[in-house]
Amino acid sequence: MLDFVKKTIAGISRFLYRSRRILLSITIVILIAIVLNSLPVSWLSGDGNKVADSQFNRDTQTNDSNSTVSTTGALNVKGLEVYGGDLKSHLGKAYLDWGELGPGASSALSFYVKSTSSVDVELGLNVTGWTPSGIEPFMSFSWNHNGERLSPQQELLVTVNLSVASSGEFIDYIVENQVQTFSFEMTVYASGS
Repeated sequence: MLDFVKKTIAGISRFLYRSRRILLSITIVILIAIVLNSLPVSWLSGDGNKVADSQFNRDTQTNDSNSTVSTTGALNVKGLEVYGGDLKSHLGKAYLDWGELGPGASSALSFYVKSTSSVDVELGLNVTGWTPSGIEPFMSFSWNHNGERLSPQQELLVTVNLSVASSGEFIDYIVENQVQTFSFEMTVYASGS
């Protein structure tokens, strides 16, 4: 029995040694297939300046008793550094994910901003690019740092709040317009730098 085990192990070793190029090629092809399969379709469209749309746009779920929208938004930064907290990153682009929000729901996420300027700067936030257009009246986006001053290299934990209107109009809008995705872009900026 021991000789059989030794011969079997030796045979497997010889097979693996002789077939190492084929096995390596198969392994590489499988890994490439896994990576390509996990890439969002919009990545393949060539828009390298934005995080893949599927990171920000999720299917809307509607039924008779519940209507939610998965809410994720790209975060652009000007004159500042952002990091930590609830901030996520994909391909070097930052984004925030509020998860599933239905009528009347709200969520707050936080991250750090740091001044990269050599002079005092004033913080600002701009939200644009609401998709689909017309959904923005049902969303309330806020933070309490507009106009706040940062000294050079100063860090600040900021919190942004996203709320969905608590109305039947929101559900009607989602259903009537057959909304399948929801996205927007936030720009956090430093003025006076």
